Amino acid sequence: MKIDLQKAYDSVEWAFVGDLLKTLGFPAQFIKLVINCVTSPSYSIALNGEVFGFFKGRRDDLIMFCKGEKGSVELMIHAYELFSRASSLVMNKGKSNIYFNGVSEGIMADIESLSGMKRGVIPFRYRRVIVSPKRLSVMDCNCLVEKVVERIRGLGSRKLSKFLWHGKETKESPALVAWDIICRPKKQGGLGLKNLQLWNTAAIGKYVWWIESKADHLWVKWVHAVDGHKWLQPALATVRWAPWVGIKLMLPKHKFFTWLVTQQRLLTQDRLVKMQIISDNQCYLCGLQEESHKHLFFECVYSSQCLCLISLWVGVHIPEQNVVQWWLSLRNRSLLKKQVIATVVCSLMYYIWECRNKCRIENSLIRPKVLCKRLKSQISDRLRCINVVSKCRATTVWLEGLQ
Repeated sequence: MKIDLQKAYDSVEWAFVGDLLKTLGFPAQFIKLVINCVTSPSYSIALNGEVFGFFKGRRDDLIMFCKGEKGSVELMIHAYELFSRASSLVMNKGKSNIYFNGVSEGIMADIESLSGMKRGVIPFRYRRVIVSPKRLSVMDCNCLVEKVVERIRGLGSRKLSKFLWHGKETKESPALVAWDIICRPKKQGGLGLKNLQLWNTAAIGKYVWWIESKADHLWVKWVHAVDGHKWLQPALATVRWAPWVGIKLMLPKHKFFTWLVTQQRLLTQDRLVKMQIISDNQCYLCGLQEESHKHLFFECVYSSQCLCLISLWVGVHIPEQNVVQWWLSLRNRSLLKKQVIATVVCSLMYYIWECRNKCRIENSLIRPKVLCKRLKSQISDRLRCINVVSKCRATTVWLEGLQ
């Protein structure tokens, strides 16, 4: 039984509500607020103490299944009536259908009369997917595949296009980072995206294990003893800089940029020379040495000046070389203070890269003091926005000084 749920929204025109409020003399701004409230509701879901969403308010159809006999249908209808009274959701009989398979004509007529719904024809579409008692063919699933591809294209243009994927099936240009690296766990230097090919292989293996679970085969017991998806992933060492990419204080774009720096995948001058795109790889910021990841962020005179200014601001000397190793060695610092320092360093690298690009495009160089002033403002706003607090009095005083 496929039930279309009818609500007041089906029978009341919002234009009528607006005209009525206008006739009663309500202000135009108030009417606009009311119409916005009733026409564009959105919700979020609280799960395990965290809030997820938002999604627009809609009413989904209801599909119920039972045996093709009068008694089962009576119980199902009774359960729906209880649900309807509790939720005030009423069936729209004009849009609801009941479907049969393997039921005699006489029983179908009795059930149709009992339910008050008209008989539908199998197969039928629900949310663009064909519902049928028979096995679906490849052609039947094409509409679902097309819908998924359409959603992925939109996702690619909004979320994954940052140097990783263009949201298209055809390759127009190589991505900066290989997909197998992106799918590695974060502790192993990846972004933690699931490798769907391995996931599918593990799912098939689990299905085979379920089919053969009654058989006393040694390989079945072995597959059951290990987690399929993790077992298929290559064993890789944990990278030392992994904690930097997972700091919650850091802006998402700064996290992603830091990850690209650790992968050495930014299009710096030395890489462009290797790709035979340019012939001159002189640093845009200092004009003294060849530009590379190491030089740009830790050896350039401009970057050194910025790092010195930031060190004075945070009250901690940040070395120009081996920053990650130095940060990991700060065992006497509180975890929060270490996270703030890492956030400052990663944000500085992002601002240096922005300054380098501005110099390359506009041929204008931002002074280190101006750049650091912007960075301080951004970090201060970030600390206030997320309301960073500490139980340690010394750390609290230090944070107040930064804000």
